[in-house]
Amino acid sequence: MTPPEEDPLNLKQFKTTIIEQKNQWIPFSGDEKISGFYKQQNEMIEGFLSSGDEERLKAEDEAQNGGKVKLAVRASFAVNFCLFIIQLYAAVSTGSLALFATAADAFMDLVSSIVMLVTSRMSSRPKPYKYPVGRRRVETMGVIMFCALMTIVAVELIIESAKSLAAGETESKQLALVPLICVGVAIFSKFVMFLYCFGLRRYPAAHVFYIDHRNDLAVNGFGLIMAIIGDRFVWYLDPIGACCIALLILFSWASTAFENMWLIVGKCAPREFVNKCIYVTLTHDQRIQKVDTCRAYHSGQQLYVEVDIVMDPETKLRESHDVSQELQRKLEGLADVERAFVHVDYDYEHDVNEEHRPLYEIGGPGHSIRALLKRLFAKTKQRNADEATV
Repeated sequence: MTPPEEDPLNLKQFKTTIIEQKNQWIPFSGDEKISGFYKQQNEMIEGFLSSGDEERLKAEDEAQNGGKVKLAVRASFAVNFCLFIIQLYAAVSTGSLALFATAADAFMDLVSSIVMLVTSRMSSRPKPYKYPVGRRRVETMGVIMFCALMTIVAVELIIESAKSLAAGETESKQLALVPLICVGVAIFSKFVMFLYCFGLRRYPAAHVFYIDHRNDLAVNGFGLIMAIIGDRFVWYLDPIGACCIALLILFSWASTAFENMWLIVGKCAPREFVNKCIYVTLTHDQRIQKVDTCRAYHSGQQLYVEVDIVMDPETKLRESHDVSQELQRKLEGLADVERAFVHVDYDYEHDVNEEHRPLYEIGGPGHSIRALLKRLFAKTKQRNADEATV
């Protein structure tokens, strides 16, 4: 392998400083768009040039922040447990439906925290014989399970709120000062954990609790306000507040579930990341003549990368193996890459779909609604014609 250069394609010459951006003038273009273009270009070049250090930086980051993430998960679990006890006491002592909604939310947070703790531990303890590529996707599944539990709670709260509104005004317990103080302490604790998890939100486990604490701040604050107003002024604001809290929980966690669902399905990586993989491949070794194909897609939170490179047909097997293996290891050193696969070829003038079994029928009948209706009408017309001939 040829020794790597710091900037083999001399990309630094294309970086533009802020002063140079201001001195350039392009007609019919806004300054903000021009500045945004050069800023994006500079970030892309920096990403290309720093791609060789990503594995080292990732290891240093995990060594530096791994303990913080574990602390965030465990502290969030402890806060959720205490919050549930406080919210349950406040709801039972006051009889407020809005506070019952926040207590139910706190209970599901506690259950979901247990789910996240279990899945986080499972993903960090692989079983190579039973799970050859590890269990990193378990963490994503834990997020989806978390979202499913919270969605169920939200639907139940909406049903109970509707029942309360249909029943009309009833006598309820007066709000006491002690439960309100307890809820205030719980909200403050959630705010502290929100700030702590905010700095670690790029880690999946901490990101889930960051969203959880953010939602709980709004839920508990809004629930407390609606409970007080419903008790002192208008009775139906209490169940309406509970319904609003449930809708907030429902939409927030449903959107999070869909985001993680597409990661499990195999969503394509951002175009900028694919470009980085192509750059790393092209600059890896001078014996690589071309990059035939490059794919990057999600497998949970992490990415899988597939690269087809073209080398000289006369290259020895040992050389092609060493080049591809070193490239594979380099690609796996990029941030967020779990596995990389490198295939060596000598021909680039071929159909890439011939290399694998096609995932779908190419050139087959369309599956759009228009195509389905067209085929249905054609079959009906043919059946009517056959009946007429008989």
